[in-house]
Amino acid sequence: MNPSYYVQLYILVLNLKKKKLTLLTQGQFYLNMILFLLQPYFSHFYPTFYLAHQLKSDGQRVVFTATDNLRTKVENEGFEFFDFEFIPEYIMTGTRLFFGILLESGVSQDRCLKRKEEFQKSFLSTQKLVKDLNPDQVYIDQSIAKYYFFFAPYVKNIKIIHTKVYSGKVSNIPPMNSTYIPRKSIVSYLKVEYLWRRELLGQRIREIILRIAFLGKDEIFLWRKHCEKHKIEWKKRIDFKHSLNWGNKNLENIVLIPRKIEFSNFKKNDDIFFSEDIFLKNETQYLTKDYCDFKQKYAVKKENKIIYMAFGTLARGTKVSGFFNAVISIVEELPKTILIISTGNHSLKLIDKNCSFIFDYLPQQDVLSYADLFITHGGLGSIKDAYHYEVPMLVVPMNKYIDQNGNASRVKANGFGERIDIDNYLEREIEQKLIRLLYPIDYLLKNFHKTSTT
Repeated sequence: MNPSYYVQLYILVLNLKKKKLTLLTQGQFYLNMILFLLQPYFSHFYPTFYLAHQLKSDGQRVVFTATDNLRTKVENEGFEFFDFEFIPEYIMTGTRLFFGILLESGVSQDRCLKRKEEFQKSFLSTQKLVKDLNPDQVYIDQSIAKYYFFFAPYVKNIKIIHTKVYSGKVSNIPPMNSTYIPRKSIVSYLKVEYLWRRELLGQRIREIILRIAFLGKDEIFLWRKHCEKHKIEWKKRIDFKHSLNWGNKNLENIVLIPRKIEFSNFKKNDDIFFSEDIFLKNETQYLTKDYCDFKQKYAVKKENKIIYMAFGTLARGTKVSGFFNAVISIVEELPKTILIISTGNHSLKLIDKNCSFIFDYLPQQDVLSYADLFITHGGLGSIKDAYHYEVPMLVVPMNKYIDQNGNASRVKANGFGERIDIDNYLEREIEQKLIRLLYPIDYLLKNFHKTSTT
């Protein structure tokens, strides 16, 4: 019999003696059952895979839960996947929608009853997960941290996981969607306080609008009733002082970015932990013959400066095409400089120049291993990749309402690169920043080397 079987059996006996729960599934022993509940977008899943693989290698059973469209990506990473029923989000996009919901709520009560049914359906989905899996520990995405209240009656060990920068209010740190770079001054403290008051006021106004539309029986009402029923202290647990979404008090927060990417003046509480690790992807499917030929010709010999430009899923529209074409024209005039572009398989009307090489998809981490500069939309995953490979960045935020503005500000503040406003730029500004980043006066290298040795 395989000797490893006896090792596993010995570990099982030890854990039973320590009264630790051990699972036996398909002939494998598991120390604990770990569940990840994440926002159902792959950009929220990808950052968690390093931690999930680490937990699995330590002998834990790891399961992800979300909507079914993410099943294949999760299972390809070697993890189990279970469906979850989320509560639909209502975002008031105009007065017509507001008055439509208000009228429906007042005349027939159908809308309020439907909202209650949606809430209850999601809770039943939680109960089914708990019954089927009996999780020892649950990691909940901060952007949906309210689901803590569903799991709290059944699971003691719940942690909040941040796939973006830390979203809670911290002294002299602006909201994560702000362009402002804080400084150590009274003026900065006052400016940041103003930005937070504006951010939180906007959230309260949106909540009041929903409350009126649902005649008082909005989502907050349903959560309060749920907490009363299950004897959870709502006021002691809910934390409204977060960017974009609610948070939770008195829970451990794991922020999936290296500490050095955050503003240097960030003073973390005892319940905030940063992760220094970067998930290295399997990029085999993107190692096409055309790409490998390009790499052999330009990356191996390294006779040219190589700029990599990619905007992920946001690489679409005339605004992006215009910016990409501006960069192509500028790079064409730079000596011994080439540009490699990933369009994300979006249809972009790009000019044809000898300096540019255009691909639908590229193995990003492989490209960054030899690139001299990365022009990015500012998604946190891309910034972490560039940080890992010590590649200077020119950040061009596309979605300014979530975290990309704040990510760009952190890149600039920490000396990892520059930023450009895609709605207000001059080609001369792009050219100057490209040259500054391609031929730095050592300050970029100093910043990267400083972080890699701490």
